Amino acid sequence: MKVTSIIKFLQAIQDNHSDQVYRGQACENWSLIPSIARVKHIDLPTQYTNGWRGLESDLMSRFKKHAVRFLNKESSSEIDWMIQAQHHGVPTRLLDWSTNPLKALYFAIENLNHDDSDGVVFVFFPPTWRVSSKDVETNEKSLIAFRPYFINERVASQDGCFTLFPFPTDEEKDSIEAMKNGFTSQNEVVSMQKIIIDKDSKDKLRSELKNLGITDVAIFPDLDGVAKSIRREFGCL
Repeated sequence: MKVTSIIKFLQAIQDNHSDQVYRGQACENWSLIPSIARVKHIDLPTQYTNGWRGLESDLMSRFKKHAVRFLNKESSSEIDWMIQAQHHGVPTRLLDWSTNPLKALYFAIENLNHDDSDGVVFVFFPPTWRVSSKDVETNEKSLIAFRPYFINERVASQDGCFTLFPFPTDEEKDSIEAMKNGFTSQNEVVSMQKIIIDKDSKDKLRSELKNLGITDVAIFPDLDGVAKSIRREFGCL
């Protein structure tokens, strides 16, 4: 069954537990993978002697080098640096989630350019929860979920949390396929639900979310959110 209204969406999640997290994507067939696995050149990791680890090290080193002068306070850990990089669009092994299902639904329907495709909200029960990013190491051996210790305005407004993908365990197979399969191949993944969002109902759902206060400015509480709201109002998205 496809979701066609907020009521049907809430009915679909009514039996879920409080520890579950949600992620909305505009197209049902998009993979559930971190941004570092979406690099355009699929052989890119082979250019590094240490595969994905080398690629990540290079990305983070470059970000840190240029980011320091723009930050009021430097991040205290590698994971916090990774969160900062993710926030500003640098590819990482992190995947964004929300503890609020309606805010996840927003991300499944907000982009008008994908109104010709069914959306999806993933519902996931993380096998391992860490209280904050202070308790997370970059070399975790299995998929974990955590809340950031330092929360910026966007993460707070989106009730955000993250999953961290482990590096492929077999370094001889340190390839993009291993990273892309890093989520679904985890033995600890015990619960994953897909809620399909009807493409013909996206406009109606946007109106219903707006009536509930889930708007561009509520999700992005800054000038980018204000600008996005104006573009939406004037049909410029």
